Amino acid sequence: IAIIAVLVSLLLPAVQQAREAARRTQCKNNLKQLILAVHNYHDVYTRFPGGTTGSGCRDSGLCPTSTTGRSRISGFVDLLPYYEQANLYSQYTAAPQAPWSTGALWVQQLAALACPSDVQFRNPGTNTPSMTNYNFCSGDGSLLMCSVNTEVSPTDPRQCNKARGIFSMQSFRQIRDITDGTSNTIAMSEHATPSTTRGLGRVAETGGASTDTPAFCRAQFVNNEFIPSVSLVGDVGFRGGRWNDGAAMMTRFNTMIPPNGPSCQEVGSHWGGGMFAASSRHAGGVQAAMADGSVRFISENIDAGNQGAVEVSSGPSPYGVWGALGTMNSGEVVGEF
Repeated sequence: IAIIAVLVSLLLPAVQQAREAARRTQCKNNLKQLILAVHNYHDVYTRFPGGTTGSGCRDSGLCPTSTTGRSRISGFVDLLPYYEQANLYSQYTAAPQAPWSTGALWVQQLAALACPSDVQFRNPGTNTPSMTNYNFCSGDGSLLMCSVNTEVSPTDPRQCNKARGIFSMQSFRQIRDITDGTSNTIAMSEHATPSTTRGLGRVAETGGASTDTPAFCRAQFVNNEFIPSVSLVGDVGFRGGRWNDGAAMMTRFNTMIPPNGPSCQEVGSHWGGGMFAASSRHAGGVQAAMADGSVRFISENIDAGNQGAVEVSSGPSPYGVWGALGTMNSGEVVGEF
């Protein structure tokens, strides 16, 4: 019996590693199919989908009863026909509805948007019917991570459609806009959903994202948990809660805090802007789809520059190689990563 126990103890880690390797490969393949869908969309419309699109008002509680598409439809909705979900897309175009978890059209989990390494997807909860592990890159800033049209005034220079990454609110970039080079610009990545109450995948409400720095957000996250004094975003208060919702917390990320770091936003509801990190359940980093269509594994130890710096609206990113990978035309020279 003792010999058998020893053999099991030796074999079990190897089996677990093999299983995770298979899950990671499937996760990479999912991301590859999604970036392929992005390029197929561009071939048809000569532009990329927006990070957040739609028409009408921003909130189902404030809108009249109608078939408006609202203004918080995620880019995954526009891509539906390009990752074998044309039937679902035709239902949406026939009778659009707001992307809330109560809408019958949206309460569907799509296998193409699930990374099998994620705990939630292996053991889904009853109140999380439409999650995603994948997201769009909006650049290296938090001020421009708008989720609603009213988040900044029309005269504010920090307009929602001026994020420095490929995908932002109500803005449709073209491949020619990526002057930093498509192999040096991240289009999509992944995020983990939470396996613990205050762990990776939850979002802290820190207030004042306009003055916060990545270092401030990271200081609230100790030993892979948010410290007890920090309030967490309520409602669907975690990353990737709804694949159809274009709110930044749900389906976008920025390259400020390095991979597998925490996420913080300025308000206690899920529609605010903030710092949203790429994250995963893979050991050591995340997978990212580049704008050239390749998928690369990026270490959580990648150079992230000056984490105490406030974001910039022009020029090179202050957040090192990681920040530079998020911008599409800021003139950085990206080295090895």
